[in-house]
Amino acid sequence: MSERELFAAVDLGSNSFHMIVARFDNGQLRVIDRIKDMVRLGGGLDQRGQLGPETRERALASLSRFGQRIAGIPDHQVRAVGTQTFRRLRNPAAFLVIAETALGCPIDIVSGREEARLVYLGVGQGMPAPNGRRLVIDIGGGSTELVAGASATEPAQAESFAHGCVAVTRSAFPDGRLNIKRWQRASRVIAADLQGHAEIFKRFGWDQAVGSSGTIRAVASMLASLYPNHRPGVDRQLLPELRERILAAGHIDKIDIDGLSERRQPVIAGGVLVLEAVMNTLSIDHLQVSDFALREGLLHDLLGRLEDRDPRERTVLALCERYQVDTDQANRIDDWTRTAFDQVAEDWNLGPAHADMLHWISQLHEIGLTIAHENDHLHSGYILEHADMPGFGRQEQQFLACLARLQRQRIQPEELTRLPARLHDPARRLLALLRLGLAMGRARSDRITTDFGLQAHQDELQLALPPGWLQAHPLTRQDLEFEQQQLARLKLNLKLAELDHTLTDA
Repeated sequence: MSERELFAAVDLGSNSFHMIVARFDNGQLRVIDRIKDMVRLGGGLDQRGQLGPETRERALASLSRFGQRIAGIPDHQVRAVGTQTFRRLRNPAAFLVIAETALGCPIDIVSGREEARLVYLGVGQGMPAPNGRRLVIDIGGGSTELVAGASATEPAQAESFAHGCVAVTRSAFPDGRLNIKRWQRASRVIAADLQGHAEIFKRFGWDQAVGSSGTIRAVASMLASLYPNHRPGVDRQLLPELRERILAAGHIDKIDIDGLSERRQPVIAGGVLVLEAVMNTLSIDHLQVSDFALREGLLHDLLGRLEDRDPRERTVLALCERYQVDTDQANRIDDWTRTAFDQVAEDWNLGPAHADMLHWISQLHEIGLTIAHENDHLHSGYILEHADMPGFGRQEQQFLACLARLQRQRIQPEELTRLPARLHDPARRLLALLRLGLAMGRARSDRITTDFGLQAHQDELQLALPPGWLQAHPLTRQDLEFEQQQLARLKLNLKLAELDHTLTDA
């Protein structure tokens, strides 16, 4: 990686959109620009999972501004993620099309646990390595993440709960009126949701508790104004006084406490409510406050991907071990498809990210065999779509799951429509390479031939094998003829040839 290269991380939260731009300088990332827009995406989402027109326009305007700033930074050096509100969208694909157009780069929707992992990674970048175990609490607009670990970068426990400052403010105080009955009712709901997981975190234990993101920083700021001689951070014993001051306002619009910004005021009641419930349920007496959070975690995760420290690779290896994958066979398919990929990548406009996806599906395509041999490809697809896969975005998991479901038997082209439109061409092209690799490696032996040539041009694909090879391998020939029929369903025309480029009749 060359010095002075630019990188960007975009965090599309339920309350705020954040972007940081950093330069790789003297072996480390240095932040050179930050942009924050208070979009309140979660506040504009109705019960049907649809965004109101004003919220939609506000979000797209923000994304357009972000897009102008990151224009010129290569896509592989930018990562944008959507969190809880994006997860709740009824039709996320439709909104992603226009959102990605406005931003100018792909947007990943991450799971709650992946969000927690990224928060933990971000906090770890801004604090010394923990002397013992660390618990991190992040209260966002739509969700709250709890994550704990013994290292600065690798969490051991991670959970996400659908209680954030925007969501709880809307549900607990829908008309803005504040009173103790509403507060207590909402607090009981949150505590009940946390209870089972709280015991797991308590058993794991922690030596240091840290809070991140805007709500907790705002609470720390208000407490510092109210108690200037008190230690920095958030003390649980001070929260009841803060709660009483909020309730005394009578209405959200009238909350006026030193240290509280005007932009944070509309959602602070829900934020303090969540924080108090979390600290009480987990018996946390004091929180240190971190200025780093998800976006810093995104930035360093992105750098890790580019420096061969990709957490997704560790996830794939762990899944292979957990589901007892035949690694010899996985490696055979991986080697064949990698060779095939290298031969067609330029003509098919496939890049390093596509090579990674083909590598991972080659390793993971058989994980469904541990459930049953019959329909194992469907089992593999289900696992890949629904498993916790640290490092992977939701769309990446859906992409792998789609390839797994279509890896053999009759191709159902409508499966591709479950993916964003920009992924349709890469999916069908990688699927063609995967299916050819599986046909060539059906014998599950090291005799799989690597003596082949593959050429691609638009929707044409030609596989050339040594003279007489197909006649000597009738089963493989039959399988390849079947692949010709199936790939045609994806509008791909597969031709079989001999290495002297004389076409065979198939």
